[in-house]
Amino acid sequence: MKEEKVFFPTGGIQLEGLLSMNEALSVKGGVVLCHPHPQHGGNMHNRVITTALGAAQQEGFSTLRFNFRGVGDSGGSYGEGIGEMDDVASAIEFFHSKQKNPDLPLLLLGYSFGACTGIPVAIKDKRIKGVVAISPPLEMYDFNFLKGYRKNKLIVVGDKDEWCPVLRLEDWYQRLDEPKSLALIQGADHFYSYQANLLAQPLQNFFKGISSE
Repeated sequence: MKEEKVFFPTGGIQLEGLLSMNEALSVKGGVVLCHPHPQHGGNMHNRVITTALGAAQQEGFSTLRFNFRGVGDSGGSYGEGIGEMDDVASAIEFFHSKQKNPDLPLLLLGYSFGACTGIPVAIKDKRIKGVVAISPPLEMYDFNFLKGYRKNKLIVVGDKDEWCPVLRLEDWYQRLDEPKSLALIQGADHFYSYQANLLAQPLQNFFKGISSE
């Protein structure tokens, strides 16, 4: 699906995004995608994000990916994670305003830093019906905010991820409430240098299971 360059406001600045609206009658909902750490080269063109974007679109979802403040053509500067949470809230608000059917489910997908900043916002928003955390860096951030969350969630991690080691991941995952699913990507580290394409199948399976009713 074709993407349109858009700008939307947050806290007195404008954020740059790429919006793709599925106009088909079979549209299933929408997915907001949050990129990895802006101070380590993360932006909305990241290969993991574009792979996830393709999976969402293939399963009939509209999409919005965007650059956090200070990245690309987005205004402002790095907000220590706090400003970026405001960015996520604004992205959800903007994306929801573009939906022709406001009752269709919205999902949020965050990769690494994008999961740290995006998911805490998403789980408090009743419009968001599920979340995807790709490579949540459990060694660096506390992800206990997901405990008690009883909506759809998918966790995707490489089995060689140094910031989300498998033993720690499994202990944390066991404490999460259903519905939940976990996909381990064989041979992948935190950056999916050669395995980004392997993300597509578990993501498509997750998106297939989201009801548009």
